[in-house]
Amino acid sequence: MRNKMAARATALALILTLSTGGVLAATPAAAASGQAALGSVAAGGSASFELQNIQLLPDQNGNIVTFTVGVYNKGAADLPLVDYWVRLKSKTGHTYTVRLMPQDKETNKIGARSSGQVSYYAKVGSGEKLQDLQVQFIKWDFSQPNSERVLGQVSVPASYTGVTPTGQNADFQVGSSELRASTEKFTNGKNEKYYLPAISLQLENIGGAALTLPEVQFSVRTPEGLLYPLDAKNAKDLKISPKETKTVQLSGAIPLKAGEKGWELVITRIHPELKFNTLLAAYQLPAVSKPAGGEAGRETQFMNKSGLYTAKLGGIYRLPWEDQDILTANVTLSNKGEQSLPIPDMTAYFLLDNAVKVEAKLVRTGKVIGIDPGASLSVEALGKIPYTYAFKEVKLVIQEKESDTQVNDLLELTAKPDLQQLPFVGLGEKYAREEIGRKAQYTVAEINSYEGLSGSIVSAELEIENAEKRFAPVTGLAAHFQLKDGTVFPASVSEIKKTVAPGGKARLNVWAALPKGTDMENVRLLIGDSVTLETGNGKQEENQQNVKTDAYVRPVTFALPKEKKDVKDKLKDITLFPYTVSMSRINTSINNDVLTLKFDYDIRKQLLTETAPEGHRLVLVFEDYKGSKSFEKAYELKNWEPHDGKSAEQVTDNELRIGKKENFTIQIQDADLIYKQRFLDKFHLSVYHEFQGQRKLLAKQSFTWFTYSD
Repeated sequence: MRNKMAARATALALILTLSTGGVLAATPAAAASGQAALGSVAAGGSASFELQNIQLLPDQNGNIVTFTVGVYNKGAADLPLVDYWVRLKSKTGHTYTVRLMPQDKETNKIGARSSGQVSYYAKVGSGEKLQDLQVQFIKWDFSQPNSERVLGQVSVPASYTGVTPTGQNADFQVGSSELRASTEKFTNGKNEKYYLPAISLQLENIGGAALTLPEVQFSVRTPEGLLYPLDAKNAKDLKISPKETKTVQLSGAIPLKAGEKGWELVITRIHPELKFNTLLAAYQLPAVSKPAGGEAGRETQFMNKSGLYTAKLGGIYRLPWEDQDILTANVTLSNKGEQSLPIPDMTAYFLLDNAVKVEAKLVRTGKVIGIDPGASLSVEALGKIPYTYAFKEVKLVIQEKESDTQVNDLLELTAKPDLQQLPFVGLGEKYAREEIGRKAQYTVAEINSYEGLSGSIVSAELEIENAEKRFAPVTGLAAHFQLKDGTVFPASVSEIKKTVAPGGKARLNVWAALPKGTDMENVRLLIGDSVTLETGNGKQEENQQNVKTDAYVRPVTFALPKEKKDVKDKLKDITLFPYTVSMSRINTSINNDVLTLKFDYDIRKQLLTETAPEGHRLVLVFEDYKGSKSFEKAYELKNWEPHDGKSAEQVTDNELRIGKKENFTIQIQDADLIYKQRFLDKFHLSVYHEFQGQRKLLAKQSFTWFTYSD
């Protein structure tokens, strides 16, 4: 295994001042860049030198040249480097002073049957080109007139760039170990002034010792040699063990005038003691990964200063809303990295047929403030268009807001909207939502129709089960009933004011007036999370109280079950969810001008289910067979809860309450009824569920006047 730069040596003219240092261990030397060496020179006997790489980096006062020499000692004795030195020359005739890199000053010999690397630097003129340079290898020889003998020289080939080509790894030395750099992802967005490169760079420790990344600078170099520094996330004091790979996220801004072709990634080491930087590696950047996605379900990635995100389009839908249509798109952002990511400050717009731009608002449906490793976040984009407007293709363009006046494109997602492709929940099935903080399961429990003089309404009872481990509010919903031919009817949704217990349920009424004779088997319920667009980027509502809902997201459709229209012939176990009502010992009496109806009742409530009782009433209708007397009494379900901690038996306000009560009394004034008493025989008692002023008959039973029923 290689062990480079743990001990380096030099042979400069000034090397005679060096004290005795360490000996380089017996490890092979290789070109640090991963490319073939530029040339080698025999040192006589069993020793040789190899120019492995050479780099040129612009500096404020000229250029800085760095190069690495591999030293091979196949002999049985140590090779003293004080006997050798190097000289850097230019084809123009200039000779430049060469110095050891700081980390290589302490070793002056190569151990027997071993090899190593020595790195040097030199300041050269600003006009020098890499291809004009030569490296001479010298040995002290006091038999020569100038006490030196040139062993040979290696010229930099005209084709040599020192840049690792695309598709190859860029290897470079760090301390006694070696790193291999490769590009995992390269995207290049732009705004009105700048290109916005983002690079996911993988660094693999291919050496034999753990290392801490020194102070380095990552830059983009253009074909003109211009350098633009990049911000590096997670690079400071990065520790990498042998055979371990770590990822560094790079981002920056490059003026549009600099062009976007032929870019190189340059890695330089910062040397505070030298007051300049030296080049470690240069890497030809691969083709840009276009920030574009396609059909629903396909993952695509984008980068910004914070890191690498994975995006997936759930679908783009066209939804009805009053005299407009809503365009809504569901996008899931995932973090497949090892560190948490912040939620980007995003904006968006829809592009119809690549011509018409529709501004969109973004709504986050999950209760999160960041994206943990392995986690995801749902984002909904929505905009409005005239319902008559036709188009064939729609794009969703998501941008990152960098300032109040500047946004950067992140990605494009394309789909063909189709209302019939909305997520569909069949009969008896449940729809599960998985956003953090809003996990729940939805199902349509039953359908009820209510008749009235002015028309009728249909109500779907939507049951929502809280799948969170905490009490949670019910997310506000918007709803429509959708006929098979595409006709839609806006629906109202009841409001649950209380939070729902973990594992508990809530049941909402979703109702609308539908044409008489509508076949409910051909009707679907369309619901979505209600949002308001009046301020900012849109806001998802926990409920509808005092909120103007003007859009909805995350649409889903439900098949509707058949309505249960059976009418009970006994006033037993009558269901007005979540209540069950039973009546017994029903009796009538007449005293002067007062008709008294008495009965015992038992009202039970299903626990752990929250409902919205407003607008619901139980209506009790009394009708004599022959029409001698009729009346009705209505009882608000919202008043059925225990009052002041009192049981039904203890309450005296003549209201129905949860629990059991004997001899519940209803009295009606009727001065004429006493004269009809001898004609009274049978009467009906009917129980209706009244909702929003319309009624549904639940039970009807016949009784005999002036006797007690069973």
